Amino acid sequence: MIQSMMVFLFLLAAIEAPVFAYGDPGTGLLLWQLAGAALLGVMFRLRRITGWVSRFTRRDDINS
Repeated sequence: MIQSMMVFLFLLAAIEAPVFAYGDPGTGLLLWQLAGAALLGVMFRLRRITGWVSRFTRRDDINS
């Protein structure tokens, strides 16, 4: 599996062809927006996970 992937990547790099692509001026802003939303999502998820872990690791002596 890994060998076939390496061969594929080698062939992909060895056989180059001209690429005709168009990058819209708004594409950069869209990528920044995507990165910011992903970062905020990760921060929110980490906050939820740390809250969940702290709830289970907290020492509450209710029966004392």
